Amino acid sequence: MARAESKIIMGYLPIEPHHHSAILSLVMPTTPAVKLLDPFAGDGLFLEVAAKAWNVTPYANELDGERAQVCIERFGPKQAVRCDVERLLASNNAFGAAWLNPPYDHDKTAKANKRVEFAYLRHSWKWLQDGALALWCIYSQHITEEAAAFLARNSSRVDVWALPGKHQGEYDQVVVAAIKGAHPNPTELYQNILDGKADPRPLTIQPEPLYKLPAPPQITRFVFAPDIIDEEQGLRLIQEQGAWKTNGFQALLEVPHPPEQIEPVVAPRPGHMALVLAAGVANGAVIQTEEYGQVAIRGKTQHVEQIARVEVEAAPGDPERQVKKTTIRLKPTTTLTLLAQDGTVVEMEGDEALLGFITANKRSLTSYLNQKFKPMYGFDFAGMGRWLDRIRLKGKYPMYTAQKHVVGATVRGFQSRDSILLVGQMGVGKTLIGGSTAIALAASVVEQLRGQIGDDQVVLIVAPPHLVEKWKRELHSISRNIYVERLDRHEKRSNWHLFEK
Repeated sequence: MARAESKIIMGYLPIEPHHHSAILSLVMPTTPAVKLLDPFAGDGLFLEVAAKAWNVTPYANELDGERAQVCIERFGPKQAVRCDVERLLASNNAFGAAWLNPPYDHDKTAKANKRVEFAYLRHSWKWLQDGALALWCIYSQHITEEAAAFLARNSSRVDVWALPGKHQGEYDQVVVAAIKGAHPNPTELYQNILDGKADPRPLTIQPEPLYKLPAPPQITRFVFAPDIIDEEQGLRLIQEQGAWKTNGFQALLEVPHPPEQIEPVVAPRPGHMALVLAAGVANGAVIQTEEYGQVAIRGKTQHVEQIARVEVEAAPGDPERQVKKTTIRLKPTTTLTLLAQDGTVVEMEGDEALLGFITANKRSLTSYLNQKFKPMYGFDFAGMGRWLDRIRLKGKYPMYTAQKHVVGATVRGFQSRDSILLVGQMGVGKTLIGGSTAIALAASVVEQLRGQIGDDQVVLIVAPPHLVEKWKRELHSISRNIYVERLDRHEKRSNWHLFEK
């Protein structure tokens, strides 16, 4: 074929249909849970035939627009995409088989071997799981020493099959069947590959399948998409895949439910307002603002991906190939939406806009907080006032009133909840507060908690090794200054234990 004609079709030459039956006979049918990848799918005809014969789920990628559209019509937009294979985003180690019929072309910019057939085989290898079958359809001269060495290093078995007749009336076409894995003797396998190139086995219809595909791997999040979606593809995804049906899209249109009364352990302070708005707790609130009059509030926080750094380095064991590593970090971004009485919609995004809105409308927001939240704790020390008054740190320092209230609020919260998170800066006395709470729970100081901790149960304190001795000292200092009935009854055992982490 003339080079100009080859360029027009992007070097794509589909496998001729009269070879289908012989190729299909090589593989044992399995289950649709196994994924079959064709990163150079053309119009997807062979991929469709193979997927049906082997009972697997097909995934197609094609660069040419017209051929890609045919693939999308065959397999749907979730299983067929259009992009350059080097820009395809697909989960590594996810596919049980791959049909690799790459473009017949060369790359003038390549440093060594300028043929793209091997370059694309090497690029696609990462998508195959261990034990997967790769069927590489090429001309026999494309099995270079470099390609044979790569297959020998990364395969447990390699067979070279000759397709009958001359492709394009001129070339010897072969299918290299490689099982991804490790061979006990790569040098021996390398020689076998070169011998197979020199004298390939004729590929005819097999009486029994020779290759069995592996069981599908456990994948928590499967990806198959181009890294850039153009307007045409985006519109097609919306029209054909039904993006408007997703939970995220519907949530944008959902009418908020009437606000429920929230019962926190303690009421949030004005300084917590940013967190309240970011968490969406204030969704549906109607307040009077200085700038927009009466508005309804809706807050939403999303994690936005940001590129932290990009590193390019040589691939391990293959200095001719470069690997690009991109580090992505997630940054929470809050969007506050206001709906005014006249229908005006105002959107504020980012920390600066959120804090500016809070500062300008602090009084209205604080009033809303007071109405919305009905705290459990009434600043009455949860009935432990006299008990907390007797605690002395290091035998002489009493607790601050604020610390007593935190202990009281925490113990009160445990009467209704299974877990409470206490956050404080260094120096506020978290160890003292946590130790006092642990002893109060273990000793059943609060009447409502009696019976919740039996004689065979304990309060566990998990601490880093370097803080264990500090916890022991402070717990001893707390407990020796107060009369704890339960600890008195069980002198050899207390109901709190300290574990190192």
